[in-house]
Amino acid sequence: MAQAHPSITPVETNGTTPPKGFRRIAAALHHRDFRVLWFGACASSIGTWMQSLAENWLVLSLTASAFFLGLDAFLQQLPIMLFTLIGGVVADRHDRRLTLLASQWVQLATAAILSVLVYFRVIEIWHILLLSFITGTAQAFGGPAYQSLIPSLVGKQDLTNAIALNSIQFNVARMLGPLLAGATLAAFKRGGIDDMTAYAVCFALNAGSFLLVIVSLMSLHIKHLPAARTHNMMGELRQGVSYVRKERSIV
Repeated sequence: MAQAHPSITPVETNGTTPPKGFRRIAAALHHRDFRVLWFGACASSIGTWMQSLAENWLVLSLTASAFFLGLDAFLQQLPIMLFTLIGGVVADRHDRRLTLLASQWVQLATAAILSVLVYFRVIEIWHILLLSFITGTAQAFGGPAYQSLIPSLVGKQDLTNAIALNSIQFNVARMLGPLLAGATLAAFKRGGIDDMTAYAVCFALNAGSFLLVIVSLMSLHIKHLPAARTHNMMGELRQGVSYVRKERSIV
């Protein structure tokens, strides 16, 4: 599992004492790097949930099959189950910002390809299934890198608040994304524009949302020095699993 290494130096915005009262609720947002990344991640999450709803409608419109609808969701989650532990090791061994950037570029590419295929009416169900698997694989490596990057952006005193704010942005996106996707599809339908074009727009908006995260990551001030490699990848993977077993709070 990805953990913060001593080689990562927390970035503090100032030497003042933590804010009190209402301001403490968003204490982590006082750290410039976390604030920039948080807003970028929130916008990208909204785009991802927009695509999720539009993609479900697209699969049903192409196949009229509940099986393919479930298979599409399964193939997106399967790589996360298979590769997330490996992604944690990669996050420990390599620059987390670069790993996260690579993940965002891959997801941007899959969303853009899906949008183009739908817009030109050449989309087939196997395209969707393959792109979902690739997207899930990118998320399996990007997720651990993102989570393990957070401590180096806020420091220990605001880490709990940062985790809470990440949960908030995810749930806000889960609420707003489908709402915006539904509004987009309905607006296109009222305007007499076919559904395929509306789907393509939702996918294109998701692709664009990844640019916000990419710009955010490139503007971070933090510098990451990878920890010394004392084990091979499988050794580090076993070490991470062993750590989880020994820590009762994690279990």
